[in-house]
Amino acid sequence: MNFKIRRAAKEDCKDISRMIMDLAIYEKMPDQVKISHEELERDGFCQNPLFECLVAEVPDIMVSPVGNGIGTALLSKVAEVRLLGKKKQCVRLQLSVLNWNTPSRDFYAAKGAQDLTVTEGWHAIRFDGQNLDNLANEAPKD
Repeated sequence: MNFKIRRAAKEDCKDISRMIMDLAIYEKMPDQVKISHEELERDGFCQNPLFECLVAEVPDIMVSPVGNGIGTALLSKVAEVRLLGKKKQCVRLQLSVLNWNTPSRDFYAAKGAQDLTVTEGWHAIRFDGQNLDNLANEAPKD
């Protein structure tokens, strides 16, 4: 398989947005996507970006999403970026995976990841929407 991993450019944001939705559909959560390509452009490609993104350039548009080495290459590149960031005290890479997504859980485990739900009992907790607003409104006033 011929592909190249590179940093995303602002021009990639429409494709990144589409892939976010594709993943959400796969995860049976398309209603959870709350970001547009315009927001990705604004937040990721400004003076102080809020995120970094890598993309795989693949010449064959009809590539199977599994078993072609792209996922391993992307994960390895993220780890490499993390190692470069280790000088900034970056010491781990943490992922969220749905409990029914056995192929992804197996993939990460084969690379040496630990399932903290099993080993340490961690649960992912989220505040969003009105609940996040309510929590913010409880903050002490300056």
